[in-house]
Amino acid sequence: MKHHPVLVLQMQRMGDLVLSFPLLADLGRGFPGHEIWVVGEADFFKPLMPLSPPAVYFSYAESGRLEREKFHLVINISHRPEAAALAGKLKSDRSLGPRLDDSGRLFIDGDWQLYRASLTHNNRYNLYHWADLNRLDLFSGGLGVRRIQEGSSRIRPGARVGLFVGASEAEKRPDADFWVGLCVLLLRGGYKPVLLGGEAEKELGVAVAAAVNAGALNLTGRFTLSELARFMSGLDFFISPDTGPMHVAAWIGLPLLNLSLGPVNPWETGPFVPNRYIVEADLDCRGCWRCVKKRVLCREELSVEKVFALLRHIFTRPGQASLALQEKMQGLRLWRSGYEESGLYDLQLLFPNKTQGTGRVNPSSSSSEFPGSTAVNAELARGYPDPARYPIAHFWRKWFGEIFGRESRETVRQSHAALRRASPEAAVALASAAAAFALELARNYRSNPENIFTLQDLWRKFPPIFRPFSGYAHMYLQNSRGAREAFLRVLRLTEELAEE
Repeated sequence: MKHHPVLVLQMQRMGDLVLSFPLLADLGRGFPGHEIWVVGEADFFKPLMPLSPPAVYFSYAESGRLEREKFHLVINISHRPEAAALAGKLKSDRSLGPRLDDSGRLFIDGDWQLYRASLTHNNRYNLYHWADLNRLDLFSGGLGVRRIQEGSSRIRPGARVGLFVGASEAEKRPDADFWVGLCVLLLRGGYKPVLLGGEAEKELGVAVAAAVNAGALNLTGRFTLSELARFMSGLDFFISPDTGPMHVAAWIGLPLLNLSLGPVNPWETGPFVPNRYIVEADLDCRGCWRCVKKRVLCREELSVEKVFALLRHIFTRPGQASLALQEKMQGLRLWRSGYEESGLYDLQLLFPNKTQGTGRVNPSSSSSEFPGSTAVNAELARGYPDPARYPIAHFWRKWFGEIFGRESRETVRQSHAALRRASPEAAVALASAAAAFALELARNYRSNPENIFTLQDLWRKFPPIFRPFSGYAHMYLQNSRGAREAFLRVLRLTEELAEE
């Protein structure tokens, strides 16, 4: 009996392709006998095929052949409109993700795929990683990646430290002065910095190498993508902004430090294997979808001296906490990647770096009221312009987990109780926003019962603390074309939130 293939549409950038590898690995285990096919960008998938879980790759130009096939499952994890158009044309027993119907209307199949779509410009309180969201509609357990561990080995003098100096957006990468300063300090410590980047970074690499008198090996623009991946496997440590090569480094097991700056959220795109480090500015605006500041404040906070102090600690005492280091890193937050007991991606906050009136560091302590390290406790919450940010984010993580069937009601109650203890005002504001949303929803439905999905930007009328739900509800109603059953479900969920 022939088993029809499972097809993944992944027509995006290099980093997104690597973040799909856990899904491909799970599909291979979860659908035995079915070939795994992938549609992607040939410039990215061809050089990375040796690293990929078993799959047959196609370019979009081969879509005509795909339209003649029958598939067991089609999963579209691309945001590109041509991917949705192709998904709508394919013959499949089941579909997940965006697709166009015969009339050209967009549908999104799958609870988690719809949730992910609702995060566009609305991800402030999201604590789900893209690699998880790619696969949660199919697999309830944790990431199907190799359990790569960094271990406790030291990075000794003489080690080769790769510095990837580029990124897809200017706000996401440090400037030349930062890389020059970091090279100088690494050289003084006896380490061997290696400058890496693509063709676009050649000029930067030359300038940095010249500034340190060729003490750093400049290999920017020297490698193809496949050559870069092979070269990286011989490094001892890797330092990079949020880039495709950073995800490759994580996938191949390279110890690394992710410099998280610009419009990125480490909860969404941080290194998705355990025991990797992420450092970011201790600013409430971190994790934005798009930077709206006049200056990139999070980049300015990431000083060479602080980053090198952190590196020396990681190199000499990996896995150990240090109050002295925490004092040196004022203005920065340090995370370490891992997994919750459920297997979902999680970040452990090592240094919160909030100060009290004395100016001394207020060390974080583990809190039993927040399972795992996800929700940073009330000690961290104090001092933020939005003091309930992480307790609220934890609540929404558990709440969506419950309505999509992977969390218990008791877990949600515990998370909400913890939110009330951390910020009673936030809990009241959430309930008040839910009550107001229910009234607005009912008012609009009575006046326009058949076209509720046309309500423009309804979700933006409510405070940010409530937008995880108002954004999702708007997408859900739009996706259901305003069906009465969908409206009643949204209203019921809204009433439950108002009664929390």
